[in-house]
Amino acid sequence: MSIMAALTAMVYAPPVMAEQEPDVVVRALLISASTDTVIVLPGETAPSGLTVPLNVVMEAEMSASESDGYIMFPQWTVTRTITEDGQEETSQFLKRQESTTSYEFTEYGLFRIDFEWSYRDKDSTATVPGKKIEPMTFSIDDSEIKVYNAFSPNGDGINDTYCMYMRSIVKADITIFNRWGQVLRKISGSMDEILSQTSPQQESDGGYILELWDGTSNGETVQDGVYFINVQATGAGGRKYSEKSDINVLKGLGIR
Repeated sequence: MSIMAALTAMVYAPPVMAEQEPDVVVRALLISASTDTVIVLPGETAPSGLTVPLNVVMEAEMSASESDGYIMFPQWTVTRTITEDGQEETSQFLKRQESTTSYEFTEYGLFRIDFEWSYRDKDSTATVPGKKIEPMTFSIDDSEIKVYNAFSPNGDGINDTYCMYMRSIVKADITIFNRWGQVLRKISGSMDEILSQTSPQQESDGGYILELWDGTSNGETVQDGVYFINVQATGAGGRKYSEKSDINVLKGLGIR
């Protein structure tokens, strides 16, 4: 071989790369306080009904390592979407640069988990992006509403005030009216604003019993009969509520 041919072969010789191309297998483990576990894979959304605290383990099993000739660069990013005052807001919630990481979620919202990765041959300075991984999503919303249907405003100290139960509600619009549509009590706004108007009693699960109506209209106790309540509310994780119910006013009974 001539000297020129030898030099040409040296110039165009392909770089020596590791034999095994790297790859990853990704999943998220959602572990509740009762240790029930939901596994979410790329492109999937976890079932609804998740509550806090929720431990999330994010795992990326790398098929190649430095011993295979590659250096790996993993990165997890979690974003959170919430609704405040009717506006949807998305912000970065968590970022980790490790193949496996965990975090205990105590906040509500819609969460999106993204995993990105890149690698380079340990003998090279060129970084190569890995294949695209579809996001994984889950929502946390432990909100609840209970609307009751009777009370007895007769001053005997037993169920004299009409109450309802709310937990993890961010805002609500509550209207109580009679059969002719006359509004007898209206409360609306953020949960803090509602609490300030309803003499709340906090329960052991973090929810509140709210005193909504004393059974009066224009300073006088209303007559026995059927009245109505309409509740429009938004839960902490974005769940929408539209609750309607009769309210039976029974002054002759000390309803418990």
